[in-house]
Amino acid sequence: MTVIIWRRKSIFPWRGFSPSQVISSRPPFTRSLSKEERREVNGHNMPTTSSPKLKSKFLRPEIIAKISRMNFAGRKISEGTVAGSHSSPFKGCSSEFSSFRPYVQGDDTRHLDWKVYARCERFYVRQFEQETNMRSCLVLDRSESMNFASGAMSKYDYARIIASTLAYLITKRGDSMAFSAVSSGLDEYFPPSRSAGNLANVLNAIASIEPSGSTSLAPAMDIIGAKIKRKTLIILISDMLTGSEEIIRSIRTFIKQKHNFMVLQVIDPAERELPEGGKFTFVDSETRERVTINSRRSADSYRRQFGDFVSGIENSLKNCGCGYFRFSVSPHPEDEIPEGLFKAGFSFI
Repeated sequence: MTVIIWRRKSIFPWRGFSPSQVISSRPPFTRSLSKEERREVNGHNMPTTSSPKLKSKFLRPEIIAKISRMNFAGRKISEGTVAGSHSSPFKGCSSEFSSFRPYVQGDDTRHLDWKVYARCERFYVRQFEQETNMRSCLVLDRSESMNFASGAMSKYDYARIIASTLAYLITKRGDSMAFSAVSSGLDEYFPPSRSAGNLANVLNAIASIEPSGSTSLAPAMDIIGAKIKRKTLIILISDMLTGSEEIIRSIRTFIKQKHNFMVLQVIDPAERELPEGGKFTFVDSETRERVTINSRRSADSYRRQFGDFVSGIENSLKNCGCGYFRFSVSPHPEDEIPEGLFKAGFSFI
């Protein structure tokens, strides 16, 4: 790979004309691009979903293809430490390189990138913006209740697809990501990193950690809170079948500390309704407690109580400033998950 080295004095005499009017000639010498220059022209060398390094059955290329241009942005912007994909809320006088765009007449020729021109023989200008990277923390509920499945896919597998998708998107945008797996405590934790190696480790953890243990999210979130040192977007993926008052109190604490919080609730369609046919014995997947009920007599009451339960969680979360979206397990996650993430507030560009 070569790059043309232009002498500045040979450019300025044509100032005021569009680059298409400049008669170019072969420069007297060329040199190879450095590693930093190759990364600058080609962009972040992010492995694709087909890369062996990122091999995971929960990272679906068809889902990534639909949301590959998702702009991962919460309602507020978190403080960052390096240039990333999110406009900084903190004022400063320095500007950082943002991206390339095609030249249009009237653009400042000082922002033309001749290295890119040498590569593709088209004129591009550099865009500059003070930016910051967003810190995010994915929290995956791996308690036993997530293992429930009325069809081919369990709530946990559906949640693993969501978590893998978000992990890939966050890293692809150049943002720092932490990952936690929780049940009655903090079972697994990866500190924030924006490297492809961290992504590979997180995807492997998501695929290998199986549901186990009882649900007690609040103590686990308290431990995570002690590890988070800077403003962070926390994304909790859970069925929320836990002590709702305790976890909402914990989430409220995060928000008071100026963190952003998003809950993605995953439920199975069968959890909304009792099965038809008379008496059934239900076994709690975590406590093994048994209860026998007559579905004919209790169907309406159960439906109403479950509806009140999920509505209560949604209202409580939104009232304290937490983002919320409810996923229903579907046999077609490639359609439902992109749409759900869009509705949850993650925007496409």
